[in-house]
Amino acid sequence: MPPSRASSSASGSSTQTKIKQTEHNRGIVGAVLDLVRSLLFERKHFWFLAGLICVGEALLSLLVIWKIPYTKIDWPAYMQQVQMFLDGERDYSKIEGETGPLVYPALHLYIYTAFHRFLPSIEDIRPAQYLFLIFYLLTFLAVSTIYYLAGYHYPQILLIPLALSKRAHSIFLLRLFNDPIAMLLFYASVTSFMLAAKAGERPNAGWRAGCALYSLALGVKMNILLFLPGLLVLLFQYRGVLGVVESAGIIGTIQLLLPLPYFLSSSKPYLNQAYFTSAFDFSRQFLYKWTVNWRFISEESFLSRERAVLLLAGHLGVVTLFAAFNWSPVPGGTLSVLKSGLKRWSKPAVDPTQLPANHIPLVLFTSNLIGMTFARSLHYQFQSWYFHQLPFLLFSGGSWNSVVIGIAEWLMIEYAWETFPATPLTSASLLVGHVLMLVGLFFTSSPSTFSRANGTGTVTVTGAQGKENMRRKIQ
Repeated sequence: MPPSRASSSASGSSTQTKIKQTEHNRGIVGAVLDLVRSLLFERKHFWFLAGLICVGEALLSLLVIWKIPYTKIDWPAYMQQVQMFLDGERDYSKIEGETGPLVYPALHLYIYTAFHRFLPSIEDIRPAQYLFLIFYLLTFLAVSTIYYLAGYHYPQILLIPLALSKRAHSIFLLRLFNDPIAMLLFYASVTSFMLAAKAGERPNAGWRAGCALYSLALGVKMNILLFLPGLLVLLFQYRGVLGVVESAGIIGTIQLLLPLPYFLSSSKPYLNQAYFTSAFDFSRQFLYKWTVNWRFISEESFLSRERAVLLLAGHLGVVTLFAAFNWSPVPGGTLSVLKSGLKRWSKPAVDPTQLPANHIPLVLFTSNLIGMTFARSLHYQFQSWYFHQLPFLLFSGGSWNSVVIGIAEWLMIEYAWETFPATPLTSASLLVGHVLMLVGLFFTSSPSTFSRANGTGTVTVTGAQGKENMRRKIQ
């Protein structure tokens, strides 16, 4: 019997209802996806997402502090060294703890002396962990500021990987190493440099403040020297020859003032030598069993002088290549910058409006990555030297402009740092990740194109001139 008109009408009505419900659901899903996409990529939401991540990191970090036992490594040694200082020892080479002699500059000692005096107890580690939680969050905010100042090309989605490292949380919250303090001061200096570059007519105060902060970071730990080649290039470009001299004077003066009250003496020259040879000991030999990199070579090769010389040569060579062909993204490249800078010593070698907004952190972070790649040894706490810089470098060309390659590189590097103890495979993974990123940064155009209103129109800079020069030379 054929269906009645009523049942046919009911069936059609049901079908239309289902279609409308499906369209409604699709509309909701689409709206949610648009909201997520906007939150991750639209610049107006940059600080909203950064704030959400910061709050999430604060809550997660509190759980880490409350639930995961503190790891006793360097904190007791730091406190023992502080106690010797407080007891009156002024020969830097004689200050030591259970892990060995004091091998960090004076500001490190002063900071941990402040912890020793003002924290409720050096035995109860929890207050110190809360203090390092503040350092952790301040570091995230400082790095977020750098990403923001680098320009609209750097979306806030790049901040998410900064919350994904178990090792980074451990270094800050469970080990209380001095590395995070040095890096926080360094990121503050980068922020000052970037603000100075945007200041227009009167940028010198920002550059001076940045150099002072840089020197204070160096006063905590010597790894900050890895940024120095890039910093010298930037100072020459933005401030000229006299600016380089002045900035070097600021950095050097602070390095002399820090130990002066306690460890330098005109009547006892041996104290001066003891300080500088201890605080800036370039001949230190690291133990093979603790290294994260180079585990795929034998211990004999690891400790050999020949390897140290070869790595130093490689470091200097790659820095030279980047300085010559990559770090002057203006018409004419490095040669043009050198000619301009040497002709007018008191003026910037480059018109700052020709340099992209991401130029300062890109040069500094690349300089550091080169040093990390050619380091004789990397210990687990050294991850904090560059962890927050990796998304920036990958997005700036280190990923070869491929999301898949970028994720793979990040995972390779993170895998090496998360695996303990290090193995030949993890060390090889770390080295390959570093090399791939450096090659990508050298040859791949970065998202440094930007527009800046200059009163008469818009200036556009691509940032690829040096790389193109090198391509032509190789061809």
